[in-house]
Amino acid sequence: MLAGRYRLGELVATGGMAQVWQGSDEVLRRQVALKLLHPHLAADASFVTRFRQEAVAAARLAHPGIVAIYDTCSDNGTEAIVMELVTGQTLRQRLDDRTPVDPWQAASLAAQVAEALDAAHRAGLVHRDIKPANILLCRDGRVKVADFGIAKALSEADLTQPGLMVGTAKYLSPEQVEGKPVDARTDIYSLGIVLYEMLCGRPPFVADNDTATALARLQRDPLRPRQVRPSVPKALEEIVGRAMARVPQQRYPSASDLRAALLAAGATPDLEADLTMTTLAAAPAAAAPPVPDPPPVTAASAPRSTFRETERSWLVPTLMLVILAVSLGVAGALLQRSGAGNVLGSVREAITGPSEGTSGTIAISTAKAFDPFGDSQENDEDAASVIDLDPATTWSTERYDNRDITALKDGVGLVLTGAELSQLDDLTLTSPTNGWSASFYVADTDPGSFEGWGNPVTTMSGIKAGTTTIDLKKTTGQAVLVWITDRGDGTPEPRVTIETASLRGVPA
Repeated sequence: MLAGRYRLGELVATGGMAQVWQGSDEVLRRQVALKLLHPHLAADASFVTRFRQEAVAAARLAHPGIVAIYDTCSDNGTEAIVMELVTGQTLRQRLDDRTPVDPWQAASLAAQVAEALDAAHRAGLVHRDIKPANILLCRDGRVKVADFGIAKALSEADLTQPGLMVGTAKYLSPEQVEGKPVDARTDIYSLGIVLYEMLCGRPPFVADNDTATALARLQRDPLRPRQVRPSVPKALEEIVGRAMARVPQQRYPSASDLRAALLAAGATPDLEADLTMTTLAAAPAAAAPPVPDPPPVTAASAPRSTFRETERSWLVPTLMLVILAVSLGVAGALLQRSGAGNVLGSVREAITGPSEGTSGTIAISTAKAFDPFGDSQENDEDAASVIDLDPATTWSTERYDNRDITALKDGVGLVLTGAELSQLDDLTLTSPTNGWSASFYVADTDPGSFEGWGNPVTTMSGIKAGTTTIDLKKTTGQAVLVWITDRGDGTPEPRVTIETASLRGVPA
């Protein structure tokens, strides 16, 4: 019994600064949690004074996402704070079970933490020690942040214990490592690391000891989340990158701004996860993220086409038709008596299509990126550029620092769908990329899944920059998959770029 009021029950956890016990308030007849400071901290009078002051300040925080502080007590050298008892588990326990966390559940959880941090920051409190062990997952689906105030009290204590570091090394901000002043953006950085760990299954910086781990963030940037786990949505990777910027001015200016970015990307305000079990319900790692509803388009927000864009929409096709018509006339006059009618026929096929039973150009109606083992996004908006007859517009894969894309995922592709079912002779691609490799598949229709494509028609390695013709072996189909497994030698960029694509064959 502490202070004649609080009865200790079961020891719940032991950390670097305290033990946490489940207990009961014998006066108010309610269950509570008691955090008992370790003896070396409780013996420091100046620290205890600051600790009580910070506990009083934190007790003024009234937010559903912050663990409530009820009281502080001192009893025969034991210093404790009395807090709300949260039934559930810590995020640390959740991550330690090694079951993958769905990226959008991770984003939703981070959004709830950011909301709680924003409330604290507006009240003038910086947590300073945001980490998975201080994020509690309630059985009813809520997320709560614990231990406000303790890190600040510790940071100002004149303690000399070897290896004492304020905050946990894996989650410290650069300014904490360097001993500089901290503010709300310090918590944003630490939350960025927590989100990184949820998305990737490991923290961004790990070394042989705490000091080396803490210093690592001053010396290098971590791997991007999608390099560690390709299924991480690109939007979340960008949010993590900004939250973890080394320079505080480059981070989100407030936790509210971070939360807004997460919600805009597709996170939900509530976790919506079943926490009655010991783990969060996690979707498969390769699952596509939910697509947020697009914002309504207004006259102010609608994109305005420039004169160059609107002019090109009608002028380029018109000029092409004029040039082709003149070319046909000149070619006809020159070749009519030379017996070289096959040249004229090829030009005619480009416009009217092949004659029945004759191999010729097959119109490609659609082109789309295909990333089934990643985040289902691979510069999708540019895919149609390969069939717009303009070599200046291109489609590219994402950047891959590892030449062998299969080191991260099985590959990435481009699906070309013809206007009709055809017996396909060949596919011609133009690309500035050198040394890339791909397999080529044909199907009656786009199956939508990688498994539906069956076996490749052919595979090519070390494809050189320029124009390449791929023999499709007269395979009958309407859809063609270009499945890229090696991004080449990195010239001009560590990605595969395709400028144009065309098909030849005979309509089935």
